[in-house]
Amino acid sequence: MRVSAHFPFHSFRFRSLILFTALLAATICAAEPAGAKAPAAKATVAPATIPAKAPVAPAAEAAQAKPQAAPETVELTQARAALRKAVAFHREAKDLTLKFKASVYNAALDKQDEYQGKLQLKGADRFRLEIPGGTYVSDGATYWEYHAQNHQVIIKGAKDMEDKPLPGDVLLRFLDSDPLSLAKAKDDGKEYLEMRLDPSRAMKNLDSLAVLLDKGDYSVHRISSRDVSGNEARYTVTSVKRNGGLKDREFTFAAPKGAEVVDMRGQ
Repeated sequence: MRVSAHFPFHSFRFRSLILFTALLAATICAAEPAGAKAPAAKATVAPATIPAKAPVAPAAEAAQAKPQAAPETVELTQARAALRKAVAFHREAKDLTLKFKASVYNAALDKQDEYQGKLQLKGADRFRLEIPGGTYVSDGATYWEYHAQNHQVIIKGAKDMEDKPLPGDVLLRFLDSDPLSLAKAKDDGKEYLEMRLDPSRAMKNLDSLAVLLDKGDYSVHRISSRDVSGNEARYTVTSVKRNGGLKDREFTFAAPKGAEVVDMRGQ
């Protein structure tokens, strides 16, 4: 039994969609958790027996002084505050359902692709991703791929996919992305908050990353990126459903009638 190969552009579409999930994670996880506090500095008391130091000449004192970090700008402070509110909206959700429109440019093929899809998330390890040509599902223990063109279902253990950037576990991979700026922007006549992020520490293959946040609840509206190879992607979230009560059965997959099933668990 042979596992059908992915078609190159379809494969790029899937990888780009995984990137979308990653970028969503960058937006909702980049800030520190709401309510986090810096550890209090420990007080120190100099022993009374230590003699006072001799005066230091001004020139020597200047040479010994350490450079101080520049104070954080008001704009950056506002960007961090916006991220914390986005965290409060997304991280506290029991489940999320996102419908989106994608516009992806593949530089290697010089081809533009546009499609729509749906992503459901529950916890850190359950997801269901539906895009044209493919369905990808995990219940945390088993992973299914269904390729409609080949009418084939591939089954793997979720643990066998641990080194793959799948939607269910990618949410924890972008905690190190940093906000750079915050401004106002319009899309279809509605005003949003536009935030630019530095993904260099978390996703080194990206050149640029920007997101639009809803001004009311700070949910993600749009994510735009460009990587070092010239690939560009824009994902616009058309609807977000939070705490909709997704059932566990949404995160399993039954093979369609007549589909070839390739079970690769244990291989």
